[in-house]
Amino acid sequence: MAELVVAKTAIPLILTFLGQFAKKFKGFKTSATVTINNKHREMKLIAPEIFSPGEIENPLDWSINPGETPKPSKFFAKIGKFTSQGMITYEIFGQRGPNGSPLYLIVTWKVKLNGGSNSIGIDVLEYEDHPLKNKSLEEKYNLYKELHKRNAGQTEWPTYNNGAFFSIGGTVDTKRNAKIIITFDHNRRNPF
Repeated sequence: MAELVVAKTAIPLILTFLGQFAKKFKGFKTSATVTINNKHREMKLIAPEIFSPGEIENPLDWSINPGETPKPSKFFAKIGKFTSQGMITYEIFGQRGPNGSPLYLIVTWKVKLNGGSNSIGIDVLEYEDHPLKNKSLEEKYNLYKELHKRNAGQTEWPTYNNGAFFSIGGTVDTKRNAKIIITFDHNRRNPF
């Protein structure tokens, strides 16, 4: 009888330990470490929103001031999944599109276990309201898929050509723990 009581007590403890171990173990997971550099002399990026199924280490800074490189954020794939994917949006403070709505820097990524086909997408789009705010998980995922499909694999990144004073560039490496570096910079082709 005593053995039955010990077993009833030990099994939940073992399951709790295994659950904690599985959450902390990152050895076979894919991940994306995203760094967004703001090399622009005047503009700042504010109010980030994230869509990324899985775990996040180091949340994004609320604002990235001119000349700042904040600490990177790391996005791990969900347990049992082999792809780290997601989207980050930052409002470009004070910038408006042709319809008078705010402009948003939008970064999407997909990092696979084999690493060779990793991809990023970068865009600047005008939205009345923040593109991820108050959306369901399904709506966020559909927006992610649409934008990533449209922008992934490009070799030239967008500049907002309506008189904007910024340009954007990005790199992603081919590892399953990919480093993604996005650079928001002054548009050197538009000196005014």
